[in-house]
Amino acid sequence: MRLRSSQGRKDIIEAPPSSPEPSLESAEQDVEKVEIQLPPVDGGAAAWKFLFAAFMVEAFLFGFPLQFGVFQSYWSTHAPYAGRTDISYIGTLETSLYFLGGPFATYLVHRYRRWQRETIWTGFAISIVGIGAASWAPDFGTLVATQGIIFGLGVLVIYYPIFNMMNEWFVERRGLAFGVICAATGVSGMFLPFVLQILLDRYGPVTTLRISTIGLIVLIGPVLPLLKPRFPKDFHEEVPKADFSFFKMPLFYCFALAGLLQGMGYYFPGFFAVSYAESLGMNSTIGALQLVVSAFGQLTGQIVFGYVSDLRLPGIWMDQRVPVEILVFISSFISGIAVLALWGTTRSLGMLIAFDIIFAFFAGGFVVLWARMSTTLSPNPALALPALSTFACMKGVGNLLTGPVSAALLTPDVRKNLYGIGRYENIIAYSGACMMASATVMVVWYVFRKLGKRLERKGEFCGCPK
Repeated sequence: MRLRSSQGRKDIIEAPPSSPEPSLESAEQDVEKVEIQLPPVDGGAAAWKFLFAAFMVEAFLFGFPLQFGVFQSYWSTHAPYAGRTDISYIGTLETSLYFLGGPFATYLVHRYRRWQRETIWTGFAISIVGIGAASWAPDFGTLVATQGIIFGLGVLVIYYPIFNMMNEWFVERRGLAFGVICAATGVSGMFLPFVLQILLDRYGPVTTLRISTIGLIVLIGPVLPLLKPRFPKDFHEEVPKADFSFFKMPLFYCFALAGLLQGMGYYFPGFFAVSYAESLGMNSTIGALQLVVSAFGQLTGQIVFGYVSDLRLPGIWMDQRVPVEILVFISSFISGIAVLALWGTTRSLGMLIAFDIIFAFFAGGFVVLWARMSTTLSPNPALALPALSTFACMKGVGNLLTGPVSAALLTPDVRKNLYGIGRYENIIAYSGACMMASATVMVVWYVFRKLGKRLERKGEFCGCPK
């Protein structure tokens, strides 16, 4: 079977006839073809059903570990883990493994693309086993292995087949589709922190983890059948191999470095929002409220950044899309300013909420830009998933450093008259510096690109070889 383009937004699969018997017509033609119409891209019932299912998976399966700050605050003040400085390792692992394993998962998706739906079910089962087993963890090491590693591996397995399917369903609206999916964690983040906080206060972590396991099964299980690839399973066209030519492009390394630095500073406000509020004398409900407003900021930011990344502005960039390099700079720069200028000096609930919204809006929008970073490097669809998984891996490396870095930088004493109330001073400075460094990478790229073009024009003018 082969795929050819047709007019409009639909494609045609051309296949040999099912009957092997020769006919006069087949004798006159080399191959008789049967046309099978595929569902449209960028719209249609099947595409929107897929987007809804992906939204639900993102909202609850990916959104659950992002609320780890609630668990961290509880465990750090309750036996048997009260006073431990390495509790953040659990959240770091469960949120970074599906980033770090991106290149390996990409290989599996391309190698066994016929089994994408089965892979999704397998990843879901692993995640459920991990979070369920965590409720029976007898010690801290087992808790790290179950809620941190096993749950994170399950999310890794399910994540990349979904993104690969998204590339099939959405082309012109890919940035917006990716933004909608990523924004799902913002939607769930507006109520999950309160739910988890209430459960922890009333029933403790064991029962909370078991209720969470049942909740994930009920909410996600029914929508998994809607996660279907656009191409049928028996489609035997010669699928191009994964394209890794982006490793030869200087712009890729700028994107990767900017993503690494952004990932190194991104998770600290979320992980320490609750404990920071409690250090100021606010109760745990206020800390959960911070997570809610952060989720709202992330929700709006990811949809806005995704929408803007798809925009074509005639007369400004010659009817081309908004340069993603500009969006990367805006995301990192304003995030860094918010951390250094707002978080470190805040002492009131109003300032905390202002910081949470601004940071979540701009920092949360960064990950949505991965889709357009990939198409900026090359429009080749075989490059999209490998490039995105590499960007994800860079973010995972930065995220993995969050645990040990926070353990090293966090100080025991709270002094409300000091920057970052003393205890969080080093963490705030580190997080802000990483964000500003990420923005600086794009400035350096812009300067060198302009300088290179100027030297190239000067060489042409004087007759010098390029």
